[in-house]
Amino acid sequence: MISGNYRPGDYRQFVVIDNKRRLIKIAPVRDRVVHRLLYEYLKPIFDKTFIYDAWSCREGKGLIGAIKRTQEFLRRQSAGYVWRSDIKKFFDNVNQGILFGLIARKISDDRVLAIMRKIIFSEPRQYERERE
Repeated sequence: MISGNYRPGDYRQFVVIDNKRRLIKIAPVRDRVVHRLLYEYLKPIFDKTFIYDAWSCREGKGLIGAIKRTQEFLRRQSAGYVWRSDIKKFFDNVNQGILFGLIARKISDDRVLAIMRKIIFSEPRQYERERE
């Protein structure tokens, strides 16, 4: 990474069928170590920009915290409701150029940006419709 020679490896793919068919892509262990290092670098920069009730992958938060917070809201609002949703193919459809541009607005370290560029653009997006 320091020398600038880092290249992401190939993702391993497999299909899981639980309540629906999902194509799972897993980065090699070496890449997951790099992802974790980047996460630790980016966390203090981006975490403070999130609203309080963004619960995923945040220190001191998570599924149990989100459930407790939702229960707290429902106790206070007798006419309240919960809407659970899932955006189909969300990550496959994120515009890589826009994503990189948003990151580049907050990051000034060229070495970090070079690694982020390689990772973001390493996996070509597949827009094929899955048979359900």
